[in-house]
Amino acid sequence: MFSISDAHKITDPVLREQIEQHPRAQEILRAFLYPYDAPDYDFLFADGTIRKMVAGDIDRSTAGRTPVLAVGSNRAPVQLARKFAPPHHHEEPVPVTFGWMANHDIVYSAHMAGYGALPATLASSPGTTVRVAVTWLTPTQLSHMHSTESVPDHYQYCQLDGINITLDCGLKTGRVGSYQSVAGHVFDHGDTFALVDIPVRNRRFAARSQWEMFCQIVKRAGYAPHPTFVLQLIDDAELRRKLVGRYLKTDNPTPRRTSVPK
Repeated sequence: MFSISDAHKITDPVLREQIEQHPRAQEILRAFLYPYDAPDYDFLFADGTIRKMVAGDIDRSTAGRTPVLAVGSNRAPVQLARKFAPPHHHEEPVPVTFGWMANHDIVYSAHMAGYGALPATLASSPGTTVRVAVTWLTPTQLSHMHSTESVPDHYQYCQLDGINITLDCGLKTGRVGSYQSVAGHVFDHGDTFALVDIPVRNRRFAARSQWEMFCQIVKRAGYAPHPTFVLQLIDDAELRRKLVGRYLKTDNPTPRRTSVPK
């Protein structure tokens, strides 16, 4: 999924060198490069590659499919390749369109994924407009996406009114699917942290990189924020839960879980 050559995307030279010299560098990069690079144009993901879509392509490719927001890594070809490319049995292409969503922001979920990253979720933010992607999925692809998003353990799947979404291509989403974090997005002191890598207008929340969030949480739990510590978190699910749990707002209610639509 990642190679040593991807380390050049780490802007901190000391951190980059520490990662490059580690035998499990690919795993560390998967954690700290989240939410991963994505083109800023509509594309069709098929057979492990992407192709830029034009108006006629978009209308044909999205017809009859379910629009689902991709606010984190699901907008990135490297993640779509992990989830949908051969040898997986999902051979149909995945159209991805881009646009802006008003009165919302993309923020860190208050849980840590099994690969060591704090993933993204959507949060209300009046006056903010954030760059979003929409994947257009077949019923089979949607069912598979649910499993990759750990529904209902880590995310609940819900339908939102697409009125706040303006896609570059002009398509209207109507109702749009969304994976919302079960753990919520509020840390202690009432803090919510936005993903610094996501383009936004009029951001209200403090923005952090994945590495900055990692350091903040690790230090608060009393550990040294060395990049190799993420490997212990990858290998130990209980340690992941305790680490993030110690930095949660104690009165942050867990969203009610809902059944996944058939």
